[in-house]
Amino acid sequence: MTTFQELLAPVMPIIQQIEHDRPKHHNEELTWSDFTRMLVYFFTNDRTSGNELIVALQSADPELGLPKTSRRALSEGFWRFSPKLLQQVLTTYLTTAMYPAIPELSFIGPTYAVDGSLFPLIQSIYWPKTRDVVKNVKLHLKFSLTNAIAVDFVFDDEHSSERTAFRSLIQPGQTYVLDRGYMEYQLVQDVDDRAAGVVVRAYNNIEVETIEELPVILPDAVKSQWDQMCDRIVRPKDPEYAHICFRLVECTVGTTTYRLITNLYQLTTFQVILLYAYRWQIELIFRYLKHTMHSVHIITQHPIGMHNFFYALLLTALLHLRFKQRCLAEEAHYPPGRLPLHQETDEQTVQTSDDTCRPINHLAIARFFARLNDTLTRFWKISKHWLHTMADCLSRPFTAETRRLLNKYAV
Repeated sequence: MTTFQELLAPVMPIIQQIEHDRPKHHNEELTWSDFTRMLVYFFTNDRTSGNELIVALQSADPELGLPKTSRRALSEGFWRFSPKLLQQVLTTYLTTAMYPAIPELSFIGPTYAVDGSLFPLIQSIYWPKTRDVVKNVKLHLKFSLTNAIAVDFVFDDEHSSERTAFRSLIQPGQTYVLDRGYMEYQLVQDVDDRAAGVVVRAYNNIEVETIEELPVILPDAVKSQWDQMCDRIVRPKDPEYAHICFRLVECTVGTTTYRLITNLYQLTTFQVILLYAYRWQIELIFRYLKHTMHSVHIITQHPIGMHNFFYALLLTALLHLRFKQRCLAEEAHYPPGRLPLHQETDEQTVQTSDDTCRPINHLAIARFFARLNDTLTRFWKISKHWLHTMADCLSRPFTAETRRLLNKYAV
């Protein structure tokens, strides 16, 4: 089998079953299963436009089994095929696939970061839902911090509400980590009412009154770097929300003060802070999806087609991660069962940001994130070098030499 066939192997039974069961259009030039495989090929083969994909298909190795199709057929495929088909592939695959969990988050159950990001359009389009002309669309992504995979999304126009999108994603028994753009007292209560957990960064100017002081529990390794720690149960001073109580964890790292609201009373102070620190992974996955996988160039201008585009994008990202972890496992490299929580980090490898608005502009925060990222890179990060190597190997037989070459770029 080719490397491309091996990449697709985990989802091909699902795709073939859906293709067999779905209603067919009488004049289809392109089947849905071929359309799906073409999109996986697009996101894997370092292409940036629909025209590049069409040209690549014309000269693609016959071993890939991809059709030589027209730009018109590809464009029609985006809006003709229902996004529910790719959504079914994604959800079915997620119920059967086994991805290793991040050991450092083993103290809590399924945990997700939710955030929104704008994707620019090549040209402005009419958005049917709001009857506005939009230049960008917004992807509200649900990212599993437990397994480091993107699992779901809500897609809407650039002015859509992040809080509304988040409310549609809440499920009982899950924990959500949010940035301060989601900060709203009623949102915290809504999550609690739906038997879910939340950690959300609050604005520094919130006014609360203390109900109960809680003990600050921190590992010795971070006590010297973090100060002005406070952990308490509070209620808002605003009379409209005085009936809502929550836990407020406060800490200062470098020159930045963090105020974290949560309804998770069973966790230690450090565990609440750690959950919020892991929220940074959703920023990294947005960067990976947009720039490494080139999804910042949406190759369809149709709202239905954009749903297909993003479902295929998330599915491909899942397949990439599974394939990388499989290659490492076949050379006896396995994700750690327990990560060293406070391992030493080489100061020379810690990079701070030049942007003063970003938390990692401060060395202490950059050092903390480096400790988290160092343990994730080998098994959970897809580098551009690994992906370029994967693209070069797609039409080759998947052999031990191919696996060795991919593992060379695992970090």
